[in-house]
Amino acid sequence: MTKLICSECGHENEAERIYCHSCGARLDRTATTLKAPREGLKETQRRVRNMFDPTRVKIRLFFFRISKFILGACATAAVIQMVLPPDVPPPVKAILLPSQISLELENAITYHRPAQLQFTEEQVNAYFASALKSKQSSLNKPLLDFKRAIIGFGEGKVAITAERSLFGLSLYSGSLYAINLKEGKIAASNKGGSIGRLPIRPEIMQFMDFIFADLWSAVERERKLVAKMGGIEFHQNNVLLSAPSP
Repeated sequence: MTKLICSECGHENEAERIYCHSCGARLDRTATTLKAPREGLKETQRRVRNMFDPTRVKIRLFFFRISKFILGACATAAVIQMVLPPDVPPPVKAILLPSQISLELENAITYHRPAQLQFTEEQVNAYFASALKSKQSSLNKPLLDFKRAIIGFGEGKVAITAERSLFGLSLYSGSLYAINLKEGKIAASNKGGSIGRLPIRPEIMQFMDFIFADLWSAVERERKLVAKMGGIEFHQNNVLLSAPSP
């Protein structure tokens, strides 16, 4: 560290002092003024050499290339997962009349019997395959043709998957819900979803419900009927609906 020697008393002072700490005489700061630029120049030269050092440049380029490769690989993997079809049942023939399930719901609401209605996944999917066929045109979008809606039941939850076609390639979007009936309304809590096989967290999926907006509109009548029921329970591969109290 540079010391300033007082020309009057010879006392060594710190470099930042202007007056001598011992006698109070004004110090000659010429030495520090000349040395500072030289030290600054050396530091600048050292930094420039480091910036253009071939080894450091190669390391930086290697790091950037690896980063780009990893990001590209992640993006490619995500796209592949989005295109791959999830585990869904194959298309079924609509063996039920389009109004049969809705008719049973209407009877339960009007006459309060039977006390409970039970439907399997196969029955519900067959019903929607037939009921949505007449609404195909409203469900089709530019470049995206609606194929089918797939319903899956699990303990306390229901999974809804929409299959759409883009130039013949089937694309799937799904959402998982926990559903309760409260005061004649359906209370749905999103539990996540997926695009193809790519899982989507519930925090994100709740903002993506617009994907199913056209489907919700197409089944508005069925949704209103279910909302009027007394209760709903989801079990593995089936749903149990309770008639409302008289």
